[in-house]
This record gives sequence, C-alpha cells and structure tokens, in this order.
Amino acid sequence: AFTPKDRPSIKKMKKDKTMGKLILFATTVLCLSCESKGAEPGQPQVPAWQAPELLASGFRFTEGPAWCEDGYLLFSDLSNNKIYKWNENDGITTFLSPSESSNGICYDGTRFWVCRHMARDIAVLNKEGEIASVVGSYDGLKLNSPNDIAVSKQGTVYFTDPDYGVEPADRELDFEGLYYAVNDSDGAILADDSLSKPNGVALSPGHSKLYVCESSSNTIHVFDLTSEGMPANRRALCCISGDGEVDGIACHKSGYLFIAFSAGGIVIVSPEGEQQGHIAFSAKDRIRNLCFGEDDGNTLFVAASQSLYRVRLTY
Repeated sequence: AFTPKDRPSIKKMKKDKTMGKLILFATTVLCLSCESKGAEPGQPQVPAWQAPELLASGFRFTEGPAWCEDGYLLFSDLSNNKIYKWNENDGITTFLSPSESSNGICYDGTRFWVCRHMARDIAVLNKEGEIASVVGSYDGLKLNSPNDIAVSKQGTVYFTDPDYGVEPADRELDFEGLYYAVNDSDGAILADDSLSKPNGVALSPGHSKLYVCESSSNTIHVFDLTSEGMPANRRALCCISGDGEVDGIACHKSGYLFIAFSAGGIVIVSPEGEQQGHIAFSAKDRIRNLCFGEDDGNTLFVAASQSLYRVRLTY
C-alpha cells in the first residue's frame, strides 16, 4: 500500500540518568526489542522468531505476498507492474507482467485474488497466470484503488479501497471503503465508509473476526463476522505507537497479529490488542505487507519495499 512518507527515525539520546529513563520508557512503549513479552494467563504463548532472512532484493515497491500450498509464494512489485513468484529451488521468476499495478494478493486454496491499482478492481488469477476482473465498481461508480484482500473459508471476499492509487480528478467515490462480496458475486457490498486510509485486512484463525488497518491513525479495527459473513460491531482493537505507519497485517494461527509498520518493522499484537513484541529490520527497509506460509504456517514472508524476507517462527 502507498502510505504517507515515512517520518525520520528518532535520534540517539545521550546516556545520562534522565535520558536513560526516557529511553527505557520509549523502548517499552514502542516495543523496540526483539524479545517478546510473556503471554497473559489464558492467552496462547507469543510465538518466538529467528532473525529475518533476506530472500531477494532489487525491487521497487513489494506488496501483497500470498502463499500457495504447492510450495511457492506470489508477491507484487507495484511500481514495476509485475507479480513475481518465489520458491526455494528457483528463487525469483516473473509470474505475471503487466499486472495492472497489483497490490494485495490472497490465496483461497484454489486461486489467487488480486487488488489492482491501475485497473481499479479485484481480479482472480489462476495458477497458469490467467487473470480476469471480478469486482470493479460499487453502486455503479468505479472503485478508488483496491489495496488489500482476505478470503474466508466460506468464500466471502473482504477488501479495502483507499484513494492512494487514484488521481483526485479520476475519483468517482467520495469515500474510502471496506467492502465484501459473497459467492463469486461481482457486486461489492459496502461494510464501512468512515475509515480514513483503510489498508491491510486479515481474518482471525476461526474466521469469526476481521481485522482492518487504518493507516491515517495507526489504528487496528476489529469487526465481528455474522453467520452470513457481514462485518459488524466495529471497534478499535489498538493504536500502534512508534515511528512508522500501519500497512499490511497477518494473523498467526495462535491468534497473534503481525502488523507491517513501515520503518518501524513488524509489531506483534495479542488478540486482546496488547503490543507483545517487535521484529526489527534494516533501517532502509519499509515493511509493507506480510503473510504466513509453508507447511506448518510458522513462516512469515515479508514484503519490504525493495526486498523480500522470510522470518521463521517457533510455536
């Protein structure tokens, strides 16, 4: 997702007594430690993680990683107008070019769902690389620039539609929306039109909740999902503090949320909204989006603008 320009990092403070207290306080609040806090009673254990492993670099704006159980990853390079494929044996190959400036991608067990900025739609992409538009409008008006997407086990598709990738003069909708579509319908159903810069979306392990990142306020919102798949009862789960902007989000099978925080790395949040850890990256990296993959679901793939990383978890 396009996000506001990253704010400059905090300068190092002098190590006198007063500043030492401030550093301790800031470190606690911003979770700028690679050590995770212990889980509260009744909570699942916070997953532990290894150091990030660089898989590839040299991209312009990576986004939307999605894992396929056939043993490969797809991800977008939005600015290069391509979707790349990565696997352990072959490394990086081009899967689709042009991609209509694809952004978020999600795999539903059979095919991929793709958010496309240039086409301003949601498309389906099969394993042979054939792509077709599915949803491109709401109430007869063209979408802004679909950003991120999640698909439930019932087949309901959830996606955000901020205004990052559309020129003001070309906009037809005067709001930024959260939508859903059911049963392969080409009709988008509006779930929320009050968010400002809605961005990453993720489902809870049981698909009973939907998490949505709001980049303008660094807030993670949570919706309950009705039996029909409709998002309801929105509330703020937490507000991420620190030097970054929330972007993509992925939910581990434990229920812990892993949030792409741009220059702030990855922030780990409990299902109750408490910040429990932080995965640090190089200062040049801007963490855009992420997904879980590999056979046990304990591997995190991370799109970091110019690079692709892998982070192995222990759980």
